[in-house]
Amino acid sequence: MELRQLETLIAVAAEGSFTGAAIELSTAQSNVSDQIKQLESELGVQLFTRGRRGAQTTEFGEVVLDRARRIGREIESMRSDISARLGLEVGEATFGIVGTASRWVIPRLVAELRERSSGIELMVREAASERLIVDVASGVLAQAIVTEPVNDPRVQGETLMEENLVAVLPKSVSVPDKPIALAKVLELGLVLPPRENPLRREVESAALEKSLEVRVTVEVEGIRLIADLVASGAGASIMPETALPSDLPNVKTRAIIGMPPRRLALISGRETSLSSADTAVRAAVLDLVLERKGRPRKRP
Repeated sequence: MELRQLETLIAVAAEGSFTGAAIELSTAQSNVSDQIKQLESELGVQLFTRGRRGAQTTEFGEVVLDRARRIGREIESMRSDISARLGLEVGEATFGIVGTASRWVIPRLVAELRERSSGIELMVREAASERLIVDVASGVLAQAIVTEPVNDPRVQGETLMEENLVAVLPKSVSVPDKPIALAKVLELGLVLPPRENPLRREVESAALEKSLEVRVTVEVEGIRLIADLVASGAGASIMPETALPSDLPNVKTRAIIGMPPRRLALISGRETSLSSADTAVRAAVLDLVLERKGRPRKRP
């Protein structure tokens, strides 16, 4: 078994086809097919099925894919650790984040890494918490910022901070310039993400505690679209304060009386060793959080 066979396996799974993998690896499709055939022959099982939907991993393929990703991360960690011993912070780092936090975290994180660890190549994935937890647990991502609770035993994490959830209202709605009741927000109908989204669950849980009904006028997958839809008059919403652009027209926000905050956590795989590059990213994230809380950084 060779590393390039495992790299080919990962590429086929990621691209969903042998053709896509060949493009990603800058090689011929026949080379991709040969690498997978050799790997299947050595293991004695079929790793992919081909159909109208492209190449999909079999049950055996999923097992091998999980191991291949872990091996790939360990190799990258080894390279990164060697570079660190030489006094260099270089290498690839993978990082996931929920869309509601990416607006204030990612631009600052990238600027921070450019200043103190310019040799790091950062790959960022923005997704829902459920997806990110799976990706961290399976080794696709080294770490991620997600919303609590995190119940997957394959990952470990620490609470970073609390975020206030605020009412997002069309500017045309007449409300006092002070905190308002949750019931008043719900009367307007809400623009919210799908039911499986943690933000949606938090809103519904808060409403249930007060025996209130949540009426969703528009369900939208992308968090970034919510404020735009509110501005257009599609309804109100409830969002983390940090997720809102400061210059969004036709929208106003109000604190909600008795609305519990949401908590963000930084997670990593329980059995994963962070590379030097990933460790540098982690340190930068923790410093940014301390800075946001108005506390001194741990390192300059």
